[in-house]
Amino acid sequence: MNAIFDKLKNRSPNTSEIPEPPIENAPQEIVIVKPIEEDAFIPAEVKPLPLTTDTKTAFETLIEKEIETMLQFIIRKGKKIAAEIGSLSETKKLSHKIVLNEMLRETIHPVTPKSIDYVNQYRDKSNSRVVLLRIKIVRQFTLIATISVLLTVLGYGLIESDIFTGKYTFTDIALFIINQLYIVATAFLGVMLYFFPKLIKQLDGSTLTAHKIPFYWMAILLGSLSAILLINTKVFAPYLIDDTLLHNLFIALACGFVADILYGNIQAIAQL
Repeated sequence: MNAIFDKLKNRSPNTSEIPEPPIENAPQEIVIVKPIEEDAFIPAEVKPLPLTTDTKTAFETLIEKEIETMLQFIIRKGKKIAAEIGSLSETKKLSHKIVLNEMLRETIHPVTPKSIDYVNQYRDKSNSRVVLLRIKIVRQFTLIATISVLLTVLGYGLIESDIFTGKYTFTDIALFIINQLYIVATAFLGVMLYFFPKLIKQLDGSTLTAHKIPFYWMAILLGSLSAILLINTKVFAPYLIDDTLLHNLFIALACGFVADILYGNIQAIAQL
C-alpha cells in the first residue's frame, strides 16, 4: 500500500505516458561554405599592384613627339632617309628612340624640332606652305619697309631730283628735317633689304624660333643707327659713288651685315 502511494506521489500531473508523435519535415540546418581566397590573409597594404606596361615618362613622350615632328619635316621636304633611321623608326625601346632622335637631329641640322613646331603653327590648312602675313614680325617688317620706301621716294624727289625745283621754297630748317628723314628712311630701307630676305629664308627653311625674334630687332636697330651715323658723318663719301641714294643704301646694307654678324655671335653664345 505504501509503495502504491509513493508512486502516485512522485507522479507529475502533466506527465503523459503516450509518446508524442515525431514532427514531419523538420527544418534542416543549412551550412554555406565560403571559398577562401588565396590572398585573403595578405594585408591590403602589401598586396601586389597590377603592372601596367603602357606607362610612359614625360621624357619618353617628348622624345617620341620630336621624332614624329622631324620625320614629318623630312617627308615634307622630300629628303632621303638613311637605312639606319628607317630600321629604328618602329622601335619600342627608349634607348633606341634616343639614338634615333640624335640621328634625325643631325640629318635636319640646323633645323630643330622647336623651330619646326614654331613655323608649323603658321601653315595653311593643307600644311603645305607658310602664310607669311599670319606672322607678327613679317607684318611689322612689311610696315617698316613700306614706310621707308615712301619716305625715301619723297626725300629723293625733294632733295636729289629737280622735280620740285622752282616750285617750292623750303627754309633751312625744313630742308634739314627733310634731309634727316631721307637719311633715316634710306638707313632703315637698306637694313630691311638685308634682314627681310633672311627672315623669309628662315621661315621657308623652318629655322626660325620665337627666341630669335628679339635678336632681329636689336640687329635692325643697331644697323640702322650705325648707318645714320656713318651717312651723316660722310666717312665713306670719298670712296663711294656720287649718287646719294645708292650711297646711303650701300652703307645701310653693310651696317646690317655687320650687325647680323655681331648679334649672331651673341645669339650663339646665349644658346650655350
